[in-house]
Amino acid sequence: MNRFQKQLIIAGMVIAGAALPALAAGEAAGGSSVEPVTVVTSEKLTFDYKKQYALFENNVVVTDPEMQLAADRLTVFFDAKGKAKSIKAEGRVTIQQADKTAQSGLATYDFESGKIVLAVKPRVTRGRDTLEGELITFWRDQNRLICQPQARLVIYPEKGGVKDQFFGD
Repeated sequence: MNRFQKQLIIAGMVIAGAALPALAAGEAAGGSSVEPVTVVTSEKLTFDYKKQYALFENNVVVTDPEMQLAADRLTVFFDAKGKAKSIKAEGRVTIQQADKTAQSGLATYDFESGKIVLAVKPRVTRGRDTLEGELITFWRDQNRLICQPQARLVIYPEKGGVKDQFFGD
């Protein structure tokens, strides 16, 4: 990608920035004068104000204070006031957050409910522990998930693994 293409992407992000308040982060933590920043990079950005979406394509990387996401495509859908309402990431989706990594072919996020749905061979790992299923749904602020159908959870006996969370060790 040449310098001009990068500048176009940055310009598009600035235009979209009015409607792209932190993709997955919220407001700044109590009293801090520095707000969390979300940065989205890609090789191409299509922003359509009338149709209320922004489409990032090719080598998409979202860096947020709480997580990092990589995908082939990322679409952000807006409401009539220009506020982000949902996100759809497609193709080789990887989400890294603290000690957890999620991979899938499709991930969707709904801002209002905080619901994240992983589909197309989803897999979540924490250390060596692994959760797989056809559909993994979790709620960001509720520490709750559903994996269906055909859930498969592999738990290793090491200290600090998923086993400790389930059984309170």
